[in-house]
Amino acid sequence: MSTAARLMKDRPDIPLVRLGLILPFVLELDRRKIDSDAVLMANGLVRDTVLDTNVFVPPIVVHRFLENAAEAANDPYLGINVGESLNLAQWPPFVDAVSRSTTLMDFLVRFIRAAKEEASSARHTLDVGGNYSFFREIRVSDQDIAPAQNDAFTAAYLLNLLRRGAGSNWCGRDVLVKVCEPEVVPERYLDVDIASGDRMGVFLRFPTTWLLQPLDKQSMVELSSANSGRPLLPTEFTDGLRLILELHLDEADLKADQVAGLLGTSRQSLQRKLKANGTTLSVEVTELKKQRAAHDLTHSTKTVVEIATSVGFRNPTSFARAFKSWTGQSPQQYRKSHRSQ
Repeated sequence: MSTAARLMKDRPDIPLVRLGLILPFVLELDRRKIDSDAVLMANGLVRDTVLDTNVFVPPIVVHRFLENAAEAANDPYLGINVGESLNLAQWPPFVDAVSRSTTLMDFLVRFIRAAKEEASSARHTLDVGGNYSFFREIRVSDQDIAPAQNDAFTAAYLLNLLRRGAGSNWCGRDVLVKVCEPEVVPERYLDVDIASGDRMGVFLRFPTTWLLQPLDKQSMVELSSANSGRPLLPTEFTDGLRLILELHLDEADLKADQVAGLLGTSRQSLQRKLKANGTTLSVEVTELKKQRAAHDLTHSTKTVVEIATSVGFRNPTSFARAFKSWTGQSPQQYRKSHRSQ
């Protein structure tokens, strides 16, 4: 493990943030065919450490990586793009907050309580005023660099939560957002006012009346469903592993050495972690291929040959045989029966 990414969970005196929060950026670079491992290495990191949910680091580690990632992608709006595509349904506190809340205020309070478990480097507050209320992210220490991409990322997912929570009451012109560098947010993003703030955190102002309206739970669910497959944070090693494997399912034969290389770890370390989680690489790969194939058969117009190729089968007959062993039906039978349902 690198010096920058040592396990520091038991150091409450030092501002820390969970390193796994950068995983959505790593996977977005992968999706764009950009060498994310090179960006990680330049920051003294490897994938194996990012996937370890017990690793907490000083916030500067995260800020530098996000700035380097935006530079590597040549995308000043990378933080916005990643923040608005999070799959919050994978984050249990979000699901719990939605299910147990009746108003937007209920939800935001529960969200604030859950967020404190992810970092000691910042806290969140909700101040209720007469006409306007204020949601703030407050960093506990000054930043060595402008955390522009981090601010953009935070603003994107908070605005989308606020927009969905407000439902039909939403009006972007009633919202003010402050970030340290407004140029990393597209002009009139969601039609809100974007202003320059400081390096100490994102600031949102919105009408107080929104807090009192019934929570639009359906809209919240649609937000998470629309981003199915896009991660917020893995809760276990296997969650992170699956996110990495999904990017390589089209490869015919994923071996342990290759997967260990993708994670930036050794084969022995990978096998130890798989064993500790009660699974094997073969089980994980097979289950992911089964899930993707079943999904595409029922939710796309792809041919069986195309689906077979997407899950690493060069021979459609071999794919059909494997799929029948997984489900008890041929691909054609599965598509017909499940689409009719």
